[in-house]
Amino acid sequence: MSKNALIRENAVLQKEVDDLSLNIEHLEDAEKENNRLRALLQFKKNFRFRTVSARVIARGPSDWTGSFVIDRGATDGVKPQAAICSAKGLLGKVVRVGEDRSFVVLLTHPSFRAGGVIKGSRVNGVIAGGGSGTVRMLYIPMDVKVSKGEFVTTSKLSRVFPRGIVVGKITNVKKSKTGLYQIAEIKPFAGFFDAEEVVCIVDSE
Repeated sequence: MSKNALIRENAVLQKEVDDLSLNIEHLEDAEKENNRLRALLQFKKNFRFRTVSARVIARGPSDWTGSFVIDRGATDGVKPQAAICSAKGLLGKVVRVGEDRSFVVLLTHPSFRAGGVIKGSRVNGVIAGGGSGTVRMLYIPMDVKVSKGEFVTTSKLSRVFPRGIVVGKITNVKKSKTGLYQIAEIKPFAGFFDAEEVVCIVDSE
């Protein structure tokens, strides 16, 4: 076989390898998406709330701000302050609603606030975004023992969200600067910047 023929054959074989690699990548992506959707469906089954599924179609340019856009809006029943969740738990809330899309801020956003409860001690506090990817629980009484690893969920005292949505686990506890209450640092269960499909709670009654 001539040198030119070998070069042509090599080019054909390389293209076949590239096509196979691309097909494998597409199959792997499809499998990952199916797994995410199955997990999201199971999450929805655990609640009695009316929900709509949505996709993340744009993200904010700043990680500390923590914002994104979903492809559901007023025509789908989405309202401001609606809870947005991934299959692992609470992601954030809707702050602005358009006809066919909504703008969401994450738990980490400095303006985020929601009622929370520590599952073990049943102590209530306020879940607050701290910026820079951090989440805290404020106003925990000084006489309450709080341990690392305890889970935090939304509470029945929340004026924004229904109770029982998982938020994360406590990683550290410290006194406030005034010494009047404790602050718990929380590691959220939901992955903020890798969520592609989400659930929007449109009716918590």
